[in-house]
Formats: sequence, structure tokens, C-alpha cells
Amino acid sequence: MKKAYRKCVDALGKNRIQLNEPLARHTYMKVGGPADLFFVAQNSNELKKAVRAAMKLSIPYFILGGGSNILVGDKGIRGLVIKNRADKITIHKFKGRMKDKKVVVEKAQVVAESGVITNLLVRKTIEEGLAGLEHFLGVPGTIGGAIYNNSHYQKELIGNFVEEVAVLNTEGKEHTYKKSEMDFTYDYSILQETHETVLTSTFLLKGGNPRRIWKKAERFAKRRADTQPLSFPSSGCIFKNIESKNGTYGTNIRQYTAAGYLIEKAGLKGTKLGKAQVSEKHASFIINTGGATASEVVELIDIVRARVKEKFGVTLEMEVFKVGQF
Repeated sequence: MKKAYRKCVDALGKNRIQLNEPLARHTYMKVGGPADLFFVAQNSNELKKAVRAAMKLSIPYFILGGGSNILVGDKGIRGLVIKNRADKITIHKFKGRMKDKKVVVEKAQVVAESGVITNLLVRKTIEEGLAGLEHFLGVPGTIGGAIYNNSHYQKELIGNFVEEVAVLNTEGKEHTYKKSEMDFTYDYSILQETHETVLTSTFLLKGGNPRRIWKKAERFAKRRADTQPLSFPSSGCIFKNIESKNGTYGTNIRQYTAAGYLIEKAGLKGTKLGKAQVSEKHASFIINTGGATASEVVELIDIVRARVKEKFGVTLEMEVFKVGQF
């Protein structure tokens, strides 16, 4: 074992570090080779400690949330992989008014640590009668990843509801971004450039009727189940939608043509390569039919991009992040 690795094990605890942990166990696509070192951060303090230890020892590190929206290479990830389970949720600064001798909540701040499962946060806020995040009921992954990629569903972006984001910067110091500093756009935040670690995200949500919010959330969840191949391992939509010149799509982004529509029109639905397949239910998904490798997924991605480029003159951009060695 490398000297720096031994020091990292000593710093984080021999009983807490796993060696050569298969990352296929921790990703939605169920592919990916081993992590040299694997550590589960159970809270925010452990997350900061692990990142700072890696920085101090000049060990590359990767923060793993729920394992959605990523494709891990078959050769795995060198250095330290930190599984983020910091999952505290705090609701405060309620603002309300009296109506019929009852307090009606008008808005509130919700602070979520970056390891909070997005779906759990959605359910928690709905139960508290807070509206906004219901669009994301059933969305996989953690809040840290959702903020990093500015997760979207239909025409709603999670960044629309963010007030501020606390991060650990690349020098190991804590810093807070205001919403205006996050540069939220479609599938993008400034974190994709700065590579800082999300610690907490503060959302500003409006009050509402829990029953009505649940009904709205359930409609979104049903549509997701009806249109996406949720019964197979996948990383979500592989490709970004294509920007159009006209119209608006949500807040601060333009109209987009669905990548899945172009893939379907190119005759690629159901196309297989080994155990990887373009979904017959939603063509922007590549599914693992059982035992697929990352190399098969990447090769199938290349086939799809080449065919769409040939037929429509459009180069599809990946929405999923490739990480590790392929």
C-alpha cells in the first residue's frame, strides 16, 4: 500500500476504511470497478475530516452520493472514495399568519446536508406543508449531487428553490454561495468548475396545503414511472436535451428538444451492445439488462451519438458524468 494511503487509513480509522471496494455496489447503473480506499462519512464532520485528510496527503478523492447520474469506469477510481451519508434536515425561520384561529405557514427555510436523499427531503417538506420540491418526488440521488448538476424534472430546476449553498473549497475551507453566485442553468452549477464539496443547501419554500402538494407530487411520480425504465439499473437520462433558439424552458434557460426524441427517430430504441441497451421505454436511458460493463455502456453511447449526428447533424452532450478509469 502507498505510504499516503497508509496515513489516510490511520487518519480515518482502520475499521472505517474498505480496500478495493467494488463501486458497482454503490451506483444505480450497477457497473464500476473498485475504489482504492472507500470511506463512509456518517455526518458532516466526518465528511469534512475525510476531504481534508485526502487534501493534506495529496490523495485524489471523489464524493459519492446516491450513485445516480454517474458512470464509473470498469477499472474503478484511484484514491479515496467518500460515501456521503451526512443527512440532517433542519426547518426554521417559519413565516406565517393567523387564519381562522390557525397559523398558516407562508414560507420557511429548509437546510439539508448534502448526503440527504433527495426523495426523503421532498417527502419531509411536503409533510410540513411546504411547496416547491414536489416536482422531484422519486428522483434518485442525494441533494449534493442534485445541486452540483442542478437537477431538473419537466420544466423545473432544483436551483430555483435554493437560497444558499455551503461548501468546502479546494483548500479545505468553508464558504457559502448565495443563489446568484451559483450560476444555476440547465444541468449546470458553478460547482462543475470549482469542484468544491457541497456541505449544506438552504431552500426557501412556500407554505401550502399538504394534501394538495402530495397530489401534485404523485402526478409527477406517476408520470416518471410511466415514461422511464425504473425497473432496470440505469444512470438516468444519459444525454442532455438539445437547445432550441425559440421559447423558454423553466427559469433562465431556453427551449430544448428532447434527446430521447432524436434517438428514437434515429431508430435506436432497443439497440443492444452486450448487456447494455437503449431503453425501449425512454430512448435517452441506457439500461443494464444484467451484468453490463461500463465499457459496453460507453461504446453504446458512442454508437448513439454517431447515429444522431449522422441523421440530424446534432452532437449529443452527456448528462451523466464519467468518473474513474475506463
